[in-house]
Amino acid sequence: MIELECSNFNIDKAIIYFKEMKEIRGIEPDHICYLSLINGFAKMDMMDKAEEYFNLMIQEKISPTIEIFTTLINHHLRLLNIEKCEQLFQIMKSYNIKPNIITYNVIIHNSVIKLDMETAIKFFNEIIESGIKPDIVTFSTLLKGYLNVGDTLKALEINRMLHEFKHFEIQPNRAYNVLLMKAYIQNKDFLNAEKVFQSIINSNIKSLTLYLKILLQKSKDKNSIYSLYKNFLQDFDNYKFKFPPDNYFFTIFISSFAQRFQDMNLAIELFEEMKKREINPSIVTYSILIDGFALKGQVDKAVEYFENLKKDSIEPNVYTYTSLIKAWVQVNNKDNAKKVYDEMINKNIQPVSATLRALQNLSPNTKQRNLIKRPSESQREAFYWAGKLWKSKDIETVDGLFQSFKSSILNSSDVDDEPNVKTFRYFITCYLFKHRDLARALEVFREMLKLNIKPDYLLYCDFIKGCCMLGQFEKSIQFIEMMKNQNFVPNDYIYFNLTKGWKKLRNLKRK
Repeated sequence: MIELECSNFNIDKAIIYFKEMKEIRGIEPDHICYLSLINGFAKMDMMDKAEEYFNLMIQEKISPTIEIFTTLINHHLRLLNIEKCEQLFQIMKSYNIKPNIITYNVIIHNSVIKLDMETAIKFFNEIIESGIKPDIVTFSTLLKGYLNVGDTLKALEINRMLHEFKHFEIQPNRAYNVLLMKAYIQNKDFLNAEKVFQSIINSNIKSLTLYLKILLQKSKDKNSIYSLYKNFLQDFDNYKFKFPPDNYFFTIFISSFAQRFQDMNLAIELFEEMKKREINPSIVTYSILIDGFALKGQVDKAVEYFENLKKDSIEPNVYTYTSLIKAWVQVNNKDNAKKVYDEMINKNIQPVSATLRALQNLSPNTKQRNLIKRPSESQREAFYWAGKLWKSKDIETVDGLFQSFKSSILNSSDVDDEPNVKTFRYFITCYLFKHRDLARALEVFREMLKLNIKPDYLLYCDFIKGCCMLGQFEKSIQFIEMMKNQNFVPNDYIYFNLTKGWKKLRNLKRK
């Protein structure tokens, strides 16, 4: 029961069970009970409480296990409490507990999140010197780390090391091979990339699309690319692969036709085929099409697909807006280009260099440039973190960014640099919609409330939509009540999402 409540972030209930077990039932807790509580507190960044129960455990003369030390070290590293980690290492040694590969993997993983490859390699060398056998997770983490910092040569060195340590008998798995294939592609070594692909060709759509990137780069004309597309589509229809085509499969071909060859007829043919197969286009697909029409000067088509994007309940991003601005610039329509730009800024979306370049082509003199509304200071602060989140590749990177964001708040002495609800909303929507992780989104929400930052209407809309999407219908009702307490009136869009959530819950209960 304690572990169950901790996993659901009901830490107060877990404490009630703990006290009932100990004080009323007379059952002495063991290290597993303490591990559940310590892990529960750590997940909620309540490290003071985690350490309180760690110390209580020691007072009760219950020896902490390697799992408990690993949990504490992991979360202190995530919060950048390096001194605490070193203290825990010393305590662990005093109990004659040696770090195992799981502990080291946690430390290396946290170093990789912070892009600190020097520390990651230092601990890897310590593993080898200690006589501990590294595993495929160790090598995968290092390989991913070097890819994230853009050092493909070092990434390939990690692969060479894996094969040099033959006595460890470590077998690469699918995840490792996908990373390795990325390293070869980035290093323009297509021959080795193809060799790796052959070992994982039937594993999943992700590995297949990586391989397609190689083939597309080697293809020189649109006819050969179209034949490649048709051949792979036929392979899918003949069940050659164990997975169906997805949005990304179609999008990489659409990108090639729309942006490389500017053949919008072929791009639209693939787009319609994708929709016929009930594969939903993504924001990237729409942005590519709008950009393709912009390059051809077909502004009416660009506007049409921009509106279709909204009908598909997809929120435009900076690249979508930039493509539409480029379309209006192509026909020298300054008023509509500025109108699209202002809409983007009003939605707290930061322009990128391509956006400003497009506008400068339309407004070459300083006087005209001043007509463009510039983002406010609070918007720029939110934009900074939004840009980082946009580039993030996995949930661990987002975790690291949020810890950095919290550290920046604590270390800031500038009143004008205080965080606003927009920044928190970017983190929350990233967790909800990009990674489908409600628990982490709620952690961010709690941090926001601790700083006395009030949720806005859009944040409530995001939470309600996210909860319904994830089947947490009761949570969405709680957010409705919180909205009303703030005198916000739910609109039709919110009730539409609630209805979808209720239907989803009803269908699950029927199953």
